[in-house]
Amino acid sequence: MVLFFQIFWAIGCIAWNMYGLYLISNSQQPIGPTASALGAGLCAVFAFLFWYFLKNNLKWPYIILSAVAALMAGFVIYGSFTKDLSLWPSEGWRWAGILLNGIGMIAGIGGIIQITNKKATL
Repeated sequence: MVLFFQIFWAIGCIAWNMYGLYLISNSQQPIGPTASALGAGLCAVFAFLFWYFLKNNLKWPYIILSAVAALMAGFVIYGSFTKDLSLWPSEGWRWAGILLNGIGMIAGIGGIIQITNKKATL
C-alpha cells in the first residue's frame, strides 16, 4: 500500500512540474515557486525505482530512496511555510502542494517502516 502512495506522490509531482512549465510557457505564474523538467524527470525516476527496488527485494536502496523522497517532500513543505506567499497564485495552490508533499513525506517514512518490518511487498 505504501508503494501506491509513493508512486502517487511522484506522479503528482510530475504533473505539478509539467503544469507549472505549461503555465510559464504561456506567460502565466506557475502554481508554485518551482517548475522544472528536471524535477519532473527526477520524480519519474523515483517512481520507477520505488517499484524496481521492492520488486527485486533491494532493501537498502529502497530505504535510501524512501528517505531521500521523505526529506525532499519535507523541505518543500518547510518552504511552503517560509517562502514569500506571492510565489503561489493562491492559498489553495500552496495548500495543495503541502498536501501532495505531505503524502510524499508520510509515504517515504512509511516505506522505511514497512520494509524494516519486512511487510513491504508488491
